[in-house]
Amino acid sequence: MAQKTCNITLAQGNYLGQVIGPSTSSPRAVQVFLGVPYADTTTGKNRFQPPKALTTRAESGVFTNALKYGQVCPQGKPGIPGHGEDCLNANIYRPHFGDDAASIEAEEKRLGVNSTKLPVVIYVHGGGFNTGSGKERNMASFVAFADSPIIGMSFNYRVGALGFLPSAVTAKQGLLNLGLKDQQFFFEWARTNLPHIGGDPDNVTIMGLSAGSHSIGHHLISYSPANKLISGPPPFQKAIIESGGATARAVFVPNHPLHEQQFQEFLSQCGLTGVSDDKLFEKLRDLPYSTIVTASQAVWKAWSESLRWPFQPVIDGPGGVIPDLPINSWQKGNVLRIPIITGFNTDEGATFVPENENQPTAVRDLMTSIIPAMNDTDIDKLDALYPSLSTTEGKTLYANAKQSTAFGTQFWRLDDAYAHYAYICPVIQTATFSSTAQGAAPVYLYHFAARSAEFGAADHGDETPVVTHDMNIIGSYPGLIDTADAMTGAWTRFAVTGNPNLSHSGAKATFTWPRYMSPFSSTTGNSTSSNSTIGRLALFGDGNDERMGSRGTHSPGTPAKNIALTSREKTECKFWWPLVIFSEGYANGSTSFTSANVTVKAKL
Repeated sequence: MAQKTCNITLAQGNYLGQVIGPSTSSPRAVQVFLGVPYADTTTGKNRFQPPKALTTRAESGVFTNALKYGQVCPQGKPGIPGHGEDCLNANIYRPHFGDDAASIEAEEKRLGVNSTKLPVVIYVHGGGFNTGSGKERNMASFVAFADSPIIGMSFNYRVGALGFLPSAVTAKQGLLNLGLKDQQFFFEWARTNLPHIGGDPDNVTIMGLSAGSHSIGHHLISYSPANKLISGPPPFQKAIIESGGATARAVFVPNHPLHEQQFQEFLSQCGLTGVSDDKLFEKLRDLPYSTIVTASQAVWKAWSESLRWPFQPVIDGPGGVIPDLPINSWQKGNVLRIPIITGFNTDEGATFVPENENQPTAVRDLMTSIIPAMNDTDIDKLDALYPSLSTTEGKTLYANAKQSTAFGTQFWRLDDAYAHYAYICPVIQTATFSSTAQGAAPVYLYHFAARSAEFGAADHGDETPVVTHDMNIIGSYPGLIDTADAMTGAWTRFAVTGNPNLSHSGAKATFTWPRYMSPFSSTTGNSTSSNSTIGRLALFGDGNDERMGSRGTHSPGTPAKNIALTSREKTECKFWWPLVIFSEGYANGSTSFTSANVTVKAKL
């Protein structure tokens, strides 16, 4: 059968796409346009520069093929096919309503929508700011299974040293957070072009996972009126934040000793040690592509196992992308008040922590290397909070889904400690700040619990094919399909209406997801009420272990229900929240050198 094509006309040119579906894996026909450029190439003089508008425009009447993905921003080893510096491109997915005006009009009437002004979801990819691309999430499936018609978009932004190279020199040159600036450039490009592709620029949801969610957390701050980044309204109105946030992991100043050491290692790998500050970026732009990518990968490899990752976003000051310590911005209320879905997976840390650690000091060794400013009292509390499997408490705590002997005796407590430090408690902190602020918009919190094969746990990112209803991955698992019905439905209802329970299409939600009402009076963790509506969240995939194969029981579990935050989750967040300042700025509550203890406490 001949491929059915479609086209869009943008100010920058005309693009030829393809129609996929409907099929068993795509119930709605979807128009797909891949690799559409949204900014100029980042090669040559544009390397280590903020994103620039396209300098070329297609001739009138000429159609550029948008039938395959564009270049992925450089990562890994040089020479990977499809990777390169001309990588600032986007993918667009929109419903196909018909092949002619009459059929389109009939379908619009049947669905009760206007195909020229559809809600939009923009996906911001993850990858630790060192890897990843827009194609990692199956947005075609997400659009095909949406509760009612939406447009989906994904895009690439620069990662690794080319996107995030913090140092005092970089700050002086005004070149910090280039990857985040790519993201913001795309948001504005989308706002301008959405009317041309049938999207509503006043109904845009940004959705991200991991580093994508950390990014969205920063954008909530960046676009707040207090930061004065732009004079008008922000280019999005809702946010879906999966396993991340502005207070997750570490957000230092550019000249933090850790960043400076990693910067010097990068320069050494590039053969540029000793080059003067005013000539440095000129030299970096002249280097072969392969030298830059090899150097970036070498530094990443040297640091990644320690979880003190190089090439990360940093605080760039007032008017910048990250104007202050993120915790300061939240506490001051300098954050957008928009509807939010945010949540976490049960075992967020399993993917990252050492698998074969057996030393009793493993938890304190790992966490004090990541957070050197922790004092002895904090460390003792940490050890007690995450008990060893050799204790009765530990055996009880880690019994469910932890039967495998394939890992070290310290693995599950390492997973638990890192999960709550880096992901779970920052997510709950975002929900708490957002729901308790004056003029708060609705917040919906979730917990994803379906277990997969690698660790027999609900790992970081495991929700992805369920959120997108990706039948290529979940099609053999009836319980996960039911869970996907609930999650894809909730995510897309939220994108359309701002409420995961409210269906534009008239379809009935499979469960009620209550608006999150914080059980904390503040980020200190004091309980406010015993009311049964307090602290409720959605639990997806509870008891499901279908993806565990022979190691599981093939249980479909419960697709969706609402529960309350557990007392243990509250206790863990009471412990971690006061320590957030040790992972921001100079790790002492400051963005300046005035606190002299930093140079003593920062382990490199």
